[in-house]
Amino acid sequence: MLSPTDTPSTALLAIEDALARVLAAIAPLPAEIVALEDAHQRVLAEAIRADADVPAFDRSAMDGIALRSADGAAGALLQQVGESAAGSPFVGQVQAGECVRVMTGGVVPAGADAVVPVERIERLEGDVYRLLDPARVEQNISRKGCEVREGDAVLAPGLRLSGARVGVLATYGHARVHVAQRPRVAMLPTGNEIVPVATTPRLGQVRDANRHALTGLMLTAGASVRQHAVAADDRAALTAAIARAWQDADVLVTSGGVSAGDYDLVPPVLQELGATLHFHKIAIKPGKPLLFATRRHEGRIQYAFGLPGNPVSSYVCCALFVLPALLALQGAPADWQRLIVPSATPLPGTGPRAEILPAVLLQQDGETRANVRMLGSSADLTRFSAAEWLAYRPAHAPPVPAGTPVMLFASPRP
Repeated sequence: MLSPTDTPSTALLAIEDALARVLAAIAPLPAEIVALEDAHQRVLAEAIRADADVPAFDRSAMDGIALRSADGAAGALLQQVGESAAGSPFVGQVQAGECVRVMTGGVVPAGADAVVPVERIERLEGDVYRLLDPARVEQNISRKGCEVREGDAVLAPGLRLSGARVGVLATYGHARVHVAQRPRVAMLPTGNEIVPVATTPRLGQVRDANRHALTGLMLTAGASVRQHAVAADDRAALTAAIARAWQDADVLVTSGGVSAGDYDLVPPVLQELGATLHFHKIAIKPGKPLLFATRRHEGRIQYAFGLPGNPVSSYVCCALFVLPALLALQGAPADWQRLIVPSATPLPGTGPRAEILPAVLLQQDGETRANVRMLGSSADLTRFSAAEWLAYRPAHAPPVPAGTPVMLFASPRP
């Protein structure tokens, strides 16, 4: 993921160490077989090999005439003896002085070793063609197996099945395919202050924005997200809500209730429900209160992420930790998009925690630079949402002038 060099002076867990603990705890979900039409955007769970050469025959790359290059001098006259269209090959053999009309994708007939395109021939009476240019050996011919040989590996497990990759599956006859099960996520916001989006908040209340921001992010990792009602800051009510939400889910994701206040009840409730806390609080800004836990329940491992309640903190922690976990559950690597470019502005020093900041790319003096934006608070989702990238700054970093390289990253995708 990132490449931090920070060594926090506090006992808080560094970003890399926290992510390592998350990924070490993940056991990939079983595979399932789905019809090809249902495989789009799923994660492949088997190796795919070619069941035939591609192309499966000597194929014309152009509309034109197939001929023997030995007969292909400029100005030569050739007699058409047949046609080879896609799906309807010519069954004979091209002899001296002969040619076969051939269409793009058609089978190059036996005896021919060149295809001259229609733009470089002249058709005369009696299906006779004059060559305007000389023919070259192998001109416009894709020989059998030149792209893929039977038995070649064409798709590897862990790949997200894009449209092109589903097309590859179809090319090699896979009407059904093994894919990873989608992680089932239970989304559970917490807090007495959370009100529905359509409600006008009263003093001290906020709309239920985290649910929607986090759900959108987790869907990009292939998760199936089930929504649960906001849980109140009450021990009994929260316990019942978490028990209900986590019952059938692979991953529980809560927002709020993980800091150090009197109403931050998620950690003890998870432990009461049999969870082992792998860490709680890490050396990151924003997102320090992040919690990760697991439990064995009815013969399987379940996972829980307690995300901070502030929207930016919640989103950053979801991007850095929940998404890689969801991908790992599907057997897919967390391949981060990374970029190192000069900063467009001076950057202040950092404290004992690594900092994640929103950034956009801009052109400055003919050079691509990162405009790293400082946030007023971890609740400023509006300004944060304009970010194209996230900028990583290590802990205890000194102030640096404009032009200093800064590392940018974006959420991982298979």
